[in-house]
Amino acid sequence: MECPACSHSEHTSIVSCSVYECKSCGAIHGQLYLGDSYRFVKPTLATLEVVPEKLCYFDFECVGSAGLSRRHGWYDPATKLIHQVG
Repeated sequence: MECPACSHSEHTSIVSCSVYECKSCGAIHGQLYLGDSYRFVKPTLATLEVVPEKLCYFDFECVGSAGLSRRHGWYDPATKLIHQVG
């Protein structure tokens, strides 16, 4: 499995539900239920600016009541708020 942000192949499993953190860039990615994805990245856009160096990439394949969906973009690990989608 490669990191969707940097293509690095080494990662650490951070929960038992197939969510991984890239050892190179810190991106989190994986497959999980939509509601569970909110533990890692809240479904809310940030209102305050953060320096780009503090942001991390996220890429989730989610299963919810509407079927399969994808959540991806950039988030602040400190607040878990989204700063850019897609």
